[in-house]
Amino acid sequence: MKILSGAGDYKKADAELMVYGYFKNDTNALLDALDQETAKAIKPRLQETKNGLRFLDSRGTWHAFVKIDDTRETPVESFRRFGAALVREAGAVSVRTVAAILPAAEHVRADEAAGAVTEGVVLGVYSYDELKTSEKKDTPAVNAVFLYTYGEGKVAQKVLDRTVLVAEAANEARRLADAPSNLMTPTIFTKVVTQKAKKEGIRVRVLEKAVLEKAGWGAFLGVARGSFEPPKVVVLEYRGGSNSKTHVIVGKGITFDSGGISIKPSSGMEEMKFDMAGAAAVAMTVILAARLRMNINLAAVIPLTENMPGGRAQKPGDVVKTLSGKTVEIISTDAEGRLILADALAYAVKTFKPETLVDLATLTGACVVALGSEASGIMGTDDELVDRLIQAGEQSGDRLWKLPLWDDYKDLLKSDVADIRNSGSRWAGTIQGGIFLKEFVGNARWAHVDIAGTAYLEKPKAYFKKGATGAGVRFLIKFFETL
Repeated sequence: MKILSGAGDYKKADAELMVYGYFKNDTNALLDALDQETAKAIKPRLQETKNGLRFLDSRGTWHAFVKIDDTRETPVESFRRFGAALVREAGAVSVRTVAAILPAAEHVRADEAAGAVTEGVVLGVYSYDELKTSEKKDTPAVNAVFLYTYGEGKVAQKVLDRTVLVAEAANEARRLADAPSNLMTPTIFTKVVTQKAKKEGIRVRVLEKAVLEKAGWGAFLGVARGSFEPPKVVVLEYRGGSNSKTHVIVGKGITFDSGGISIKPSSGMEEMKFDMAGAAAVAMTVILAARLRMNINLAAVIPLTENMPGGRAQKPGDVVKTLSGKTVEIISTDAEGRLILADALAYAVKTFKPETLVDLATLTGACVVALGSEASGIMGTDDELVDRLIQAGEQSGDRLWKLPLWDDYKDLLKSDVADIRNSGSRWAGTIQGGIFLKEFVGNARWAHVDIAGTAYLEKPKAYFKKGATGAGVRFLIKFFETL
């Protein structure tokens, strides 16, 4: 899809559909911008409609009028949602070219508004339908969008091009997560990501089982024991910075989570293919940083395995020795994400001595209960790092909510036979996950982001269809831009 900055008078745009955005409390700006005949025709209906309106003119051009919710709390987000509405309008009338005309907003710059609309369009057009053999009816026909603004200069094309790269990277992360687990095993994930990374000049290392055993990745390999699929750890390194400082991101990569011996209920288990959404997000963030030629040194550590109840699977009551040397008592084999992250975080600290360390994981159902799908939970050892990530999330629309990591919670994970156990009581489940991971990051400036509620949607919302959202890509790249 091409998204282009419109030049000249939008009324002369060569498009099959004209989509006009207007603020629900201010229709005058829209009416003033329209030709007199059209303005007169739609004025009564515009004031009455709740969801906007659409009509076909005598020349065969469609015109759609879409309300933009002018909320001061998240003004840019309103334009993202307008972008998704544009996609739906195009699909409704099966057109290929669209001209979108955006109203000016006092509290949003024209380039911010156009960038947000672009993001909404690209995220909104995504559909995981390549496995369907029947006609792909859900795929929007639109392939070109021209963006105009009321009474303002032309938006720079480079703003739109950059936004497209960001949104497309999020869509690539969605595609990795949406793939069925038999088509996205640790081996397949490694192959796909390696090809993408090497294309951008990123250094790739793949740590195989024999190397991991020798090095002492006991927590990670304990999770992998029940699966026939061989485990992998993918390490990506992008060196674009002008100094020696390296920032590291770690992503949970459970390509299917049955729960292991502590097996999950069968209802909804098919959704556990999404348990590698963190891995998908961090992989695409590094690849995106390279595509954008960002002035930063960025690495990703991605532990990949299935969690299965095979005959060799670890059992509740087992004790494993982690890469850091600490021992962990296994209380629940379904609290496996923190085990693979424990070794990955310890490896990241030892190998890179990171300036900042951030992990993304679909870690706890408790986070879904607490925050739903509106925000990811975040906690960490450095308040400034956490606050900057939260700010990046507010700007990107990938929102975060801070939770405490007080030492008082550590009592919930006391073990009688090991240094720590991997699961405690039913209380403060999300924080327990963070407390556990904190044991393996040393003195690093570290933040843990639980994307369990935001990585996958059971119902469509805003500019996302049902399924994976690519949670993490947009706020991470926004955060690294600030560095």
